[in-house]
Amino acid sequence: MINGSIATRYSRALFEEARAQLIDKDVYEYMNTLYDNMQTMPHLQAAIHNPRVAKEKKFRLLVTSSGINADTVSQTGGDKHTLYTRFLWLVLEHQREIHLRTMILVYRELFREYHQIDHIIFETATKADEALLQKVEAKVHALTGRGVELEAVVRPELIGGCCLRVADLLYDYSYRTRLQNIRKQLWNK
Repeated sequence: MINGSIATRYSRALFEEARAQLIDKDVYEYMNTLYDNMQTMPHLQAAIHNPRVAKEKKFRLLVTSSGINADTVSQTGGDKHTLYTRFLWLVLEHQREIHLRTMILVYRELFREYHQIDHIIFETATKADEALLQKVEAKVHALTGRGVELEAVVRPELIGGCCLRVADLLYDYSYRTRLQNIRKQLWNK
């Protein structure tokens, strides 16, 4: 588990309240969307950390980047994303935005642990078709008996084959690794 006392406290409190309100999956999806946007748009994180950007603008930016229409957000409540948006406002109000990425990671970890979901990464040299991804997901589920959240990643440097990351284990069946092993064997002779 990621240990950052501030991030852990905020994330644990959000997770427990979201679970109590039965919206922990919705919050999980908002956080995943925000995290993906933070990964693909480096200017987003720069704007969030910029002290010259007004808190209200940061809030709208975070809400929109989470996949929520900022025009429909109210601080008073009533909709399924109110807890999440109030959480974002609290983070900004207490100037904790520097810890937001870690808060997201901790929340995701808490959610997966509670719901017994394994996050696996399936890496291939070219884009894998949907049928193959479903087979991999079904096989991992059959082996572990837990839920599976599959992330498909394209890494052309693998040349061919695949790599599968399940928790702390790496199963490397890439052509790149096979070629490296052949090269090592040839050099050792």
